[in-house]
Amino acid sequence: MSTDRVLVCNAHAVHGLVAVRSLGRRGLDVTAGSRFRVAPGTLSRYADRRFTYPDPASRPEPFVRAVERELEERDYDVLLPINEVTVATVARHRDRFDPLVSVPFDCYERLLVGLDKRRTTAALREHGIPRPETLLPDEVDSDAVADLGFPVVLKPARGSGRDGVEVCETPGAFEAAYPRVRDEHGPTIVQEYVPNGGEAGAYALYDPAGERATRVIQRRIRTRPPEGGVSTYRETIADPEVDAAADDLLSGLDWHGVAMVEFRRDPRDGEPKVLELNPRLWGSLALSTYAGADFPYLLYRLAVGEPIDPDPGYTVGVRARSAFADLLHAMERPDRLRAFRDVLTPGDAPERFDVLAREDPLPVAGQLGYWLTVYLQEAVPDGPNLDSSLVPGASVHRLLKR
Repeated sequence: MSTDRVLVCNAHAVHGLVAVRSLGRRGLDVTAGSRFRVAPGTLSRYADRRFTYPDPASRPEPFVRAVERELEERDYDVLLPINEVTVATVARHRDRFDPLVSVPFDCYERLLVGLDKRRTTAALREHGIPRPETLLPDEVDSDAVADLGFPVVLKPARGSGRDGVEVCETPGAFEAAYPRVRDEHGPTIVQEYVPNGGEAGAYALYDPAGERATRVIQRRIRTRPPEGGVSTYRETIADPEVDAAADDLLSGLDWHGVAMVEFRRDPRDGEPKVLELNPRLWGSLALSTYAGADFPYLLYRLAVGEPIDPDPGYTVGVRARSAFADLLHAMERPDRLRAFRDVLTPGDAPERFDVLAREDPLPVAGQLGYWLTVYLQEAVPDGPNLDSSLVPGASVHRLLKR
């Protein structure tokens, strides 16, 4: 009896490594794919094979051709893209991939509700989900922005992480920043700034019938940058308000596959408000699996047509951290001594690490090699752009210059 083969993309990302480990531990034959030769996932003991492909962001057609050849030569059962670029690129070329392999994501047109913040805003409005007041690109003018009140937040309609996101404290700052962000990143939305009363995420998987198969609610304890952003330390929690709002949105969209819905609780009215909807796996995926929600394996089962049991729940109170990013968080806080004490003092809840694992130690070396590659490429003025949401990559050069 042959073992099913899975090609996992983005093995340089932490959540790519999590997927490699999840599927390999289940006995599947896993190929770790990345545009970097040295990466955490490619050095995992659970990766049976490595595959290097062109950068899908700057060279989408060569990426598609390379993956096509790999799928044809190795007879895979499932293709699992991980980050926003690979999910969007694979979905946009489903006509070429579907004859070769199963992909556990919806069609590109339906994924656009999460890939394009204009469509996200329209969906939130349509379904009455609490959200920051938002101006779409064709609604932006000085009077409308003033009505939002300052500060305001600029966000490119397409993109992930904090690339292109700016907070404008004054009308003058907005008038200077908006044309620049729009010219550099394309159509840009303007949002009311929601003070940070706590950030949480709802992470879920819906089966083809639109039933929720599993979900996890997580709160961010520490982030980069410290005032709010990608989590470096987080915990699973029970939050019925966040859970219900996310399910209302995704059920209303007749969602199929995985999604992450990001919330910020507004201290002015106590209400959790949706900041983002992303149709992909997430950087804190390790915590989800530690809490009992094995999203990569469930996605595999979805792809091969195996039944998924109804939502089994998850363990509340589990914590996980990205060790190096957590140290960077401490370096970026104004109260560094207290920050380092917070980071280095063990918590009173069960804690795990995103990358460090006793039975699979080599990915740590892969992560160091990846960061070194990032540093060297950033040191070259005309080097390629990197996805800074995946690792502390965009900070490595600055860190080493200090």
